[in-house]
Amino acid sequence: MKILERILILVLAVMIFVVPISLMFPSNYPTIAEAAEITKTFAWDEPSDLALIKNWEMHYGTTAGGPYAKLADIAKDGDYESPVTVDITGPPASNQTRYFVMKACGDVPKGGDIVEYECSEFSNEASFTVWIPANKFQVPINFRILPD
Repeated sequence: MKILERILILVLAVMIFVVPISLMFPSNYPTIAEAAEITKTFAWDEPSDLALIKNWEMHYGTTAGGPYAKLADIAKDGDYESPVTVDITGPPASNQTRYFVMKACGDVPKGGDIVEYECSEFSNEASFTVWIPANKFQVPINFRILPD
C-alpha cells in the first residue's frame, strides 16, 4: 500500500508543479504537426431525380478510395456548389492531399406512414493538395545584447 501512496503523491506533485510550469514556459521545439485551414468551393451537377433529396453530405479521406469521414451537411437549396472549410494537418514542410466525395440524402417512404432517412452511394472522388508550411515566420538572425 505504501508504494501506491507514493505513486499517487508523485503523480499529484507532477500535476501541481510541473504541468503549470510547462504551460507558463512553452517549448521552443518544433511541433510534429502543423495545420492549414482551407476554404474550397465544391460544385456538383444536378441529379436527374431531386424529389426525395433533402440535403447533401460531404465526406473526406486521407487516402484515395477511402475510408471517408463525414465533413459537412449541405442543405438542398437549389444551388449545386458550396464553400466548405477543411482543417488539414500534417508534418511541417509537407504536401497533404485530401480526397472528397458527396452523397445525396433524404427521406424514403417505406409504406404507410413509415419514412426512413437514407443516403446514396458515394459520388466520384475529387482531391486537392495543400502545402503545410514549416514556419509561419522567419527566425530573427543574430539575436544579441548590445554593450552599454
